[in-house]
Amino acid sequence: MRTERIVAKLKKMLPHLGLVGLFAGLLVVSCQQEFDKTIPDTANNDSVNVTYGQPKVLYVVVDGMRGQSVQNLAPPHITSLLNHAIYSWVSLGDAETAKPGANWASLFTGVSKTKHGVLDNDFSNNHFDIYPLIYKRIKALDSAMNIQVFTTSQVFKDHLTDDTDASELLANDEAVKSAVKTALGDENAGFITAHFSNPNAVGASVGYDETKPAYKEAVLAFDNELGEMLEALEARPTYNQENWLVVVTSSIGGSYPITNDDNTVFSNPVANTFTIFSAARYRTRYISKPFVGNRLRGDFVQFQGQRRAILEPDAEGTDNNALYDLDSSAFTIELKIKKNKRIKNIYPCVLGKRPEWSSGWPSNGWVIFLENDFWQFNARGTGDGNQVKGGVLADASWSSVAVVGVIRDGERYIRTFTNGAFNNETNIQGWGNLNADAPLSIGYIQGQGHGEGDVYVADIRIWKAALPDDVIAQYACETTIDENHPYYSYLAGYWPVAGDTDGIIRDEGPFGSHLTMTSDDFSYNEINDYLCAPTTEDLGQSVPRSFDVPTQIFTWLKIARQESWQLDGRTWLDQ
Repeated sequence: MRTERIVAKLKKMLPHLGLVGLFAGLLVVSCQQEFDKTIPDTANNDSVNVTYGQPKVLYVVVDGMRGQSVQNLAPPHITSLLNHAIYSWVSLGDAETAKPGANWASLFTGVSKTKHGVLDNDFSNNHFDIYPLIYKRIKALDSAMNIQVFTTSQVFKDHLTDDTDASELLANDEAVKSAVKTALGDENAGFITAHFSNPNAVGASVGYDETKPAYKEAVLAFDNELGEMLEALEARPTYNQENWLVVVTSSIGGSYPITNDDNTVFSNPVANTFTIFSAARYRTRYISKPFVGNRLRGDFVQFQGQRRAILEPDAEGTDNNALYDLDSSAFTIELKIKKNKRIKNIYPCVLGKRPEWSSGWPSNGWVIFLENDFWQFNARGTGDGNQVKGGVLADASWSSVAVVGVIRDGERYIRTFTNGAFNNETNIQGWGNLNADAPLSIGYIQGQGHGEGDVYVADIRIWKAALPDDVIAQYACETTIDENHPYYSYLAGYWPVAGDTDGIIRDEGPFGSHLTMTSDDFSYNEINDYLCAPTTEDLGQSVPRSFDVPTQIFTWLKIARQESWQLDGRTWLDQ
């Protein structure tokens, strides 16, 4: 219907316009509308939106409003913004902060705390000289932009109001609301920031959940204050000729017991914020919690400290350990790892076949081990040795890792994969034969200079073939293997691990290479956690984060981001 109205208007205005001209006019209108909607980063800084007028911003930041509680309450004035908004109830603040200051800095610089240097409410080591506030960026490009800030926090006023035309420290949220309404009555208003803090103060006393009457009342009181500000905005005589972006976001959530903890950042109630980008031109786009993986369930032994399971000769004296030497041939090793996020991992072995795991890697053989938040494959042969880095492992949920030894054009390579995605490749032609006179082991391998782990393992598969990338990707997050797998005939060992509660880790592959726990201090725990969940960084990129807001505002104001600014945020589109 909108297109028909445009066509009719064009016909009325240009009665002599031919068909070609008509469609050319439609193309111009369509392209301009698309430009106005997305405002690409390459737009000229001094351009004016000919359809809506000069862009302006009302930026509302509230402390302590947990996104889940806001969604459950559905406050009426917040809800009224959603018909023309990009919004999320699961946006994210910093996952490790306890106070809002670090997130304030992100909300006004567009970078994370590793760059701006603000921790909690401590601004003493800030790097605003390198990563300045959004106001300085705006003023450098549009000195006429009238910028005003209203806050209830002395810390906020002292550190986050430079390069503004006016800033006021006010007694309470009610006073902030009144000051904003007055500022909106000024025809020159261009960028107004309003900072509210009462929901955080109440939540700290009673809990950050809508089931707490006092907290519910505080959230609804903020919503009423927002409603009055929106009413004042829309009452501006020039409002219909102006181009306002309304941003409403919480700087921080709040602590509260969480049910159905998925062991991802989305189960951190302090990091759980909400974010709304609302403008008349926006269509509705709801950004929900992303898929965090399938479940891997079962009883698993906890490989903690020096616990280990090894492959020993069976009762008839058959020793299958040579099957798991990597010699100079093609191979694939796959397994699932769940590491304890509270343990600092200093190179503990998870799986290997090596007589010793010590600094300098003195012995031949191979290991898969942990380092910081990622994993690595290390091997030494008759020629040389080194290691190949894998990917980042999620904390307290299952990750799938794979090492592939492939031969191409007479050269041997190691390729690593995490959750089916390729990580790194190294030429190991000079490493020589990787065989080792040692048992296949899960968990600790003796040695010096390497720490003790705290992990669960599952679904170990060793193949006498280099599985192609597409096969790795297809089966990485599956929890069983059977004859339907295209490389099943190359399977040398398959240890599900789940359900083996008698000290034996059974091989369900063709050779029955069962592993035995070497001590009696092992224990089993029932695990029901996600498999192949994205990392915190990957998850964060799927929803708005604190440092995304300045980038969104720059885009709205048609300020082209400069590479030298090193912004961490991204722009969200309404589609």
